[in-house]
Amino acid sequence: LQFDEEKDMRLDYYLSKYAELKALYKLVKQDFSATGLIYHNWNHVLRDLARSIMIGETEGANMKIVLAGVLLHDIGRLYPEERGDHYTSGAKIAPKFLTKAGFRKSEIEDIIHCICSHGPRGLEEPKTLEAHVCYDVDVLSCSCGNVGVARVFHYFIAEEEFTIKQMMEIGSGRRRTRRSFYTETGQKLGEEGYLKATEFWRGLGRELEKEEQSIKEIIPKYQGD
Repeated sequence: LQFDEEKDMRLDYYLSKYAELKALYKLVKQDFSATGLIYHNWNHVLRDLARSIMIGETEGANMKIVLAGVLLHDIGRLYPEERGDHYTSGAKIAPKFLTKAGFRKSEIEDIIHCICSHGPRGLEEPKTLEAHVCYDVDVLSCSCGNVGVARVFHYFIAEEEFTIKQMMEIGSGRRRTRRSFYTETGQKLGEEGYLKATEFWRGLGRELEKEEQSIKEIIPKYQGD
């Protein structure tokens, strides 16, 4: 993949270019640092910001919108008092951050769409290039390779207190029919890891089923873990 050497793929470049983005970065960092989630923490946001630059620059996306969308894509998780999933909560809360940071109304609408459509479990299908980038970033974060699988386990066990069996029952988690990736760059970065992760989940499912069957032959009431 080829990138613009002048930008050097640095987050600082965009924070210095867009005052609104710099202000938003500070506001969001403050909230994540104060909340202290185990998995969806500030490091999670930083990893996703880096991936968004890798994909967004190559695809020619509006990086101001992309980076704002990634900064806020999980903000709803910090407000459990808000009813609904983190997509719905994020869409309600994000405008307050964006308005305070100085974003225009039209920009806020585009960023909210990125929040509502990021990842396979999103409320709506991503329609814009910027939303496509945010979607692919989310897929790379939790659905690709051994690291992605490890982070899925970390999240569901550490934050949601799931058992392994409950995790397997999640299935694909998709709403309607969504692509694995929406951008060519995202697919190049994650296709191999996506297939690796898919095979892992299939293998884990087969192994759990085999284990449960063998134990039930001895203890019929066994429910698994």
